[in-house]
Amino acid sequence: MFLIICFYPYIALSAEKKVATIIAVPPEVALLTRFIGGPVVEVLSYLDWTEDGTLVVHTKTFPKDTILIALTPKEKKIPKGISQVKYLYEFLPQGREEFDKYFFDPASLSFMASRVLIALTELDPSMYDYFQRRLAEFQSRLDSVVNVGREILSGVSMLDLSGRMEFLLKASSARVKRPSQEWFDLWEKGEGSEELVKCMERAKSQNTLVVADAWSPKIIKDEVSNLSCGILLPAPKLDDMWTSYLHDLYLALWNRFKAVP
Repeated sequence: MFLIICFYPYIALSAEKKVATIIAVPPEVALLTRFIGGPVVEVLSYLDWTEDGTLVVHTKTFPKDTILIALTPKEKKIPKGISQVKYLYEFLPQGREEFDKYFFDPASLSFMASRVLIALTELDPSMYDYFQRRLAEFQSRLDSVVNVGREILSGVSMLDLSGRMEFLLKASSARVKRPSQEWFDLWEKGEGSEELVKCMERAKSQNTLVVADAWSPKIIKDEVSNLSCGILLPAPKLDDMWTSYLHDLYLALWNRFKAVP
């Protein structure tokens, strides 16, 4: 509660000034930008997740003076007709599917949020102090999320079959086991079902929580949905606060683990 009380004066001081209307790609960038920008930045997400984690167009129309903030110049789905564009990265150090895991990595999220701060400050340098305070608040909340995860999940046995949650699960200090990438490549093709079932049955016999998410291969999601010790973690919603979403994931894991027969 103390953090919330301290945070709102900053909003009140700056709420009258609107810096920009932003359309962001992908949705993860939209959620980060909305937090760092606060009420002085209107943020639209060009894309949204479906239940199975795929992306669909969400915002088809936007004001002419809208500014685009995208992860990289190589984004596959970028709205046309926008003259002012900001990129968080010119290139990524690894493939996109691997990089997407870092949106769920508490150790990396603050660095991504700082990239957003830089992009927003370039639009209005006079707002640097405000955006910096928002970043500090984001970091504080992120630390709290990790602390909660470690408090409730430390030592919990998990089998990680997720598409993107690998780093989030490890940050909780849970005892996490994850199959090799070769198996995930097979499961992505819909193959290797026998080994998958054996893996899950072994986890069940060892009182291990089996974790999948919206981006897990379909064959995994289908099996986990029928598993008494399984949980399928959802993609965020566009109106979620990123830190609250991560916090809720940790709580969902704990509640599911407690309910395992």
